[in-house]
Amino acid sequence: MKKFVYQVAGLEYVDTEAFGTAWKQAKAEAARLNVAVYRLVIKDENVRQEVYVNGGCFLPVTYAKPENIHLF
Repeated sequence: MKKFVYQVAGLEYVDTEAFGTAWKQAKAEAARLNVAVYRLVIKDENVRQEVYVNGGCFLPVTYAKPENIHLF
């Protein structure tokens, strides 16, 4: 089972659903603070670090350019 950890300005929201309750909470907090949303996708021992970009999706942080990171 996958675990999604959304990170916003030092706060974390955890869920097992990709765009569930934790995503909604993280997005609302990011909009309040006008910052980006990062997430960890954890499955077994694999951890993937991603950031929400202007195209409306998450990309690995290594591929995201600063100018493409979505600020809510």
